[in-house]
Amino acid sequence: MTVKRPRSNPASNNAAEAFDKLRDEVSLLHAAIEGLTAAKEKMPDYSPTLRKIEGRLDLVDQHIESIRDKPAMLLTPEGLATRLADAAIIVRTEDRKAIGDARDALSRELGRVEGMIKQRRSTAEQDWWVTWAATGGFLFGAYFALIGVAVSG
Repeated sequence: MTVKRPRSNPASNNAAEAFDKLRDEVSLLHAAIEGLTAAKEKMPDYSPTLRKIEGRLDLVDQHIESIRDKPAMLLTPEGLATRLADAAIIVRTEDRKAIGDARDALSRELGRVEGMIKQRRSTAEQDWWVTWAATGGFLFGAYFALIGVAVSG
């Protein structure tokens, strides 16, 4: 004996399963949307904070604009290097001139000192010669005085 089962239509069974799956998905989407709405209502209002940030960013932009017009901001590394090299050349030229002037002044002063030393030597030599001449004259005078006394007497 065979038991007869009622025959079900596979197309209608599949459609019912598809509608059930669709209903489950729609209910899941509906629950997710309700959850998002509830989460949005709990979310804090950041508008005042964002306005403050925007104001600060505007101030930063203004400050950057004021800096952008400064001469130093127009310099490139190459331009800065060129200006530094030119300034170094000028400074070295001034230093060379100052060193040359100092060398000339030192040379003049050394010449004066040497002249003073020569003059002192010359004076000392002159004193030496005068002393010897006076001593010689005295001795000569004494000798002639002795000869004059011996001859007259």
